[in-house]
Amino acid sequence: MMPTIFVLDVEEFLPLVQHARERQDLRVTGPRKGYWCIAGDHELRFSRKELGFKPAVWNGALTGGLLGQVVQFDKDTLRIVDGSTP
Repeated sequence: MMPTIFVLDVEEFLPLVQHARERQDLRVTGPRKGYWCIAGDHELRFSRKELGFKPAVWNGALTGGLLGQVVQFDKDTLRIVDGSTP
């Protein structure tokens, strides 16, 4: 299973969608039914500082749901990997 996040289609989260669109290793689809879908082959990794997110927006980044396993979600880094990895 590819790690995937579903991002609510609101202005506050658009920097995340735009950043993902600019990366060769990620695929962005949508919006569909109010959500963008961001998927990667093995890992999703984002930096709060690179996105320019304030902490409250950063902490809400996963409210749309995800597929995979969160291995790091701290004050600056979000990493999600393939959920089938033990």
